[in-house]
Amino acid sequence: MTSTDSTEPSGAYRWFGAGDLNAFFALMLDNMLNLVVLSGILAGAFGFPRDVILYKMIPGTALGVLIGDVVYSWLAVRLARKSGRQDITAMPLGLDTPSTIGVALSVLGPSFIAIKSDLLASGVLETDAIRVAAERTWAIGMAAMLMMGVVKVVFSFVGEWVRRRVPQAGLLGSIGGIGLALLCFLPLVDMFRAPVIGLVCLGLVLYTLVARIKLPFNLPGAAVGVLAGTALYYILGPLDLLGGETFALPTVELTPAFPWPSA
Repeated sequence: MTSTDSTEPSGAYRWFGAGDLNAFFALMLDNMLNLVVLSGILAGAFGFPRDVILYKMIPGTALGVLIGDVVYSWLAVRLARKSGRQDITAMPLGLDTPSTIGVALSVLGPSFIAIKSDLLASGVLETDAIRVAAERTWAIGMAAMLMMGVVKVVFSFVGEWVRRRVPQAGLLGSIGGIGLALLCFLPLVDMFRAPVIGLVCLGLVLYTLVARIKLPFNLPGAAVGVLAGTALYYILGPLDLLGGETFALPTVELTPAFPWPSA
């Protein structure tokens, strides 16, 4: 939703502004990164079937995020109309990195390994054991999400009381530490694998989002950073000027398909 500098009551609520493009790309890239991390942990570390991740876990997650963001947007519009203010924005909803990694490592992965081991011990063929274990692990993940939702709803009634009595450093310190490690340090390591591209993209983001200097035509800094990094990769790569990473053309496999839910 749109945010403006004015806090004075006004008439019609603005539905869109230039800053919404930056917000959209930032939220989209963050959620996509978390889905990539989830898929990498399950498929790479635990041998989880990729088709179950692709056709069951990711579509359900994307749909849930979409519905949640639509609800938050509706709440923001309702509050803006009620208060007559133009600076009301919707809180972005999406996947948080600590929970995504925690659920993958402590719930889904161990459940898959345990179920598969039990099935193999009972004489089930390995291919069938992997398939059944993946389906049951997916069901366990759904149950875990439901339980987490119930806990959040129950504790939401005392959230304001906790916020008033617990110091903000205590509430946000652990999250901030995890965020620095997972959202800052690890991407920084990846960035310096191709420092020429990484530093250019980082500079664009700092220039637009931190220094708040507008690009020509009010172009969104996050989107320009992604496009500039992509262009530099394919321009400098064949010239062997990436500064560390070996250039390789990706294999493009496009299969048009309608994302219809399946059993």
